[in-house]
Amino acid sequence: MTDSNELDVKHERNRAQRLEQIKRWAEYVRTHPDEDWGEQVNTIVDAQVQSARHFDAERAERQGFRDPDQSTDE
Repeated sequence: MTDSNELDVKHERNRAQRLEQIKRWAEYVRTHPDEDWGEQVNTIVDAQVQSARHFDAERAERQGFRDPDQSTDE
């Protein structure tokens, strides 16, 4: 089992990696035309929207499998 110090180190490392990636992306955006990076952003956003729609459809499908006698609305 990992202790809290190990988790703190891991979280800080992950945070530092995310910040570095943000800085690289910001530099890329500053140094490249909008057409280059805009298309990449659109691809990511479109994929996120598609994933969210799939999740909503899957969730609605799963709700149909619930036993009506096991309702949690009470």
